Amino acid sequence: MIEMAFLDKLNALKDKSIEKGKAHWEENKDDYKEKASTYKEKAMVMKDDVANKIKEKTKK
Repeated sequence: MIEMAFLDKLNALKDKSIEKGKAHWEENKDDYKEKASTYKEKAMVMKDDVANKIKEKTKK
């Protein structure tokens, strides 16, 4: 009986935590998407730089 009450409280805490996470995402998703696109752009530039350096080394 006590175990069931504990599990119920644990599940309620888990559900509350999930809801908080969803609310946080909804409030901040535009910022996260902007940061992700910035990181993607930086990664593409780095990829191109590495590719160019490899081409230069293989030409020599």
